[in-house]
Amino acid sequence: MLRTERKFSVVPSVLTRSERTEDERDYIKSVLSSNVLFQDVAATEGRWSQRILNDLAAAFYKVEYKEGDVIFSQGDADKDFMLILEQGECQITIDGEVIPGIYGTMRPPAMVGEMALLMDQDRLATVTAKTNVVAFRLDRASFNHFMTGPLVKTEDIKAELKEIDLVIDKVSGVSKRYKGNIIQQYKPSRRWLWRQWRATILQQSWKAAATMMLVSTCFVAIIRIFCEPTWAMGQIPDPNTPVISRLVPLSQLFKYLMTLATFILAFFLSEAYSLWRGMYVITRKIQGRLNDIGILVVSTVERDEEGKFTKKGIVLMDDIGQYIRLVHLFTWASFSKKFQILSTSRGMSRMLSRGIMSRHEYNTLTSLNSSHGGYQHACLTWVLTRCLTAMKDNTLPNDRALRELLFNKICDLRGTIADIADALDGRMPLAYAHFVQLLVDSLLFISPFALYSELGMWSIPAVGLLTLFYAGLLDLSKILLDPLDNDMYYDASVNVDIGVLIRETNAGSARWKFAAETLPFETNEGINCV
Repeated sequence: MLRTERKFSVVPSVLTRSERTEDERDYIKSVLSSNVLFQDVAATEGRWSQRILNDLAAAFYKVEYKEGDVIFSQGDADKDFMLILEQGECQITIDGEVIPGIYGTMRPPAMVGEMALLMDQDRLATVTAKTNVVAFRLDRASFNHFMTGPLVKTEDIKAELKEIDLVIDKVSGVSKRYKGNIIQQYKPSRRWLWRQWRATILQQSWKAAATMMLVSTCFVAIIRIFCEPTWAMGQIPDPNTPVISRLVPLSQLFKYLMTLATFILAFFLSEAYSLWRGMYVITRKIQGRLNDIGILVVSTVERDEEGKFTKKGIVLMDDIGQYIRLVHLFTWASFSKKFQILSTSRGMSRMLSRGIMSRHEYNTLTSLNSSHGGYQHACLTWVLTRCLTAMKDNTLPNDRALRELLFNKICDLRGTIADIADALDGRMPLAYAHFVQLLVDSLLFISPFALYSELGMWSIPAVGLLTLFYAGLLDLSKILLDPLDNDMYYDASVNVDIGVLIRETNAGSARWKFAAETLPFETNEGINCV
């Protein structure tokens, strides 16, 4: 991607170093207390920790930026300050591309620019004032003084923040696994397919094939050196030779095993693909139910006499859109190990500081007992309860049919989410997978010796091809049995990119609101009916 013309950071339009008001100090401390960088100190009991937090809050001073001002520019070596937003919004741009949705828009109480100070690295993104912005600024000296304190585990925080931000980058689209596709796409051209290597089964199985070819080569060499063969290199061995006649029964056993392994392995692969395909269908069904809820709310929400959304209607749609995003995000944080860190205390703290969730949402979720289930269940009840509340104040029509339809959609969504755990828990019995592994390994183990009596030195490439395809089919089956890549067995192109699912749902959560903002027909009165 081409870099755009470099934008240079500006000095804040207004810079005030006066004493903070009590409300401002409380606001700064509340943001610090829930931020991953400072929450350990805030959680430590004692006067010393509270004094550190008070001193740090006192070191912030208020700044203002005008709409369009560049606060940070990507690549800037300037790492002199960070901000806590109080009012306004900021837009994030990376390599000239605006990051879409909530992941590219920073709102209060977001913290901006702290990573460059923590990691001592150049600015990774351009941050521009999307509106007029009021923020609190902390200079580098005060930040470093805090981070070198005895209560701060700086290295642990750095490592965990890198992991969290890596996941958030996947969700936001900064990091794309398959160029934005949910799985690696292919072209039907034979030439194109033959040129592929990375994340293919060939890349996974070539070492096993090479190992078995080496074993076969050693066996052929031993026969040539110690058994005084009467046939030339490249010719089929004489079956009347004592050593070859002893290998014939092994060759017959190999044929029986090969027939059995071919049938069982083909069926095993079919079952594995069925699970993978079923999981893919579940992921799309979840997206569909979330979109159904969104379009139901938008289509029935209160409008004014001109057919425009009322203020209450806009607030409702924004709330439902946000809760839908959180339902989907925490669903995959519950089932995908690569995304689990987002449901930890530090993960949610980081999402709060990035503006992905509000402070009320953060406080509510962190007050819950996580052992009672994933946070997606709480967010799902928010969706339903918010809709029912809207019916009571007529922001949505208080209609029995709509109520039942919403109940059905949300309960269907809950059941579909539960299908993920059911599918993963019962993906394949241990005894079945164990038996197939033993069968394939036994076949491949005897292949260098069993094939020599019929193929001679040509058994070497034959063993390689057999290992490549039989071991490859078994590896492919194992990969298909792990559609979310939780086992991290192999980074194959068939693993589903969860980041794409989340990005698509994020886009869908706002799609219907903008699609129905203007109607192609006139309304004589406010719309509030099914």
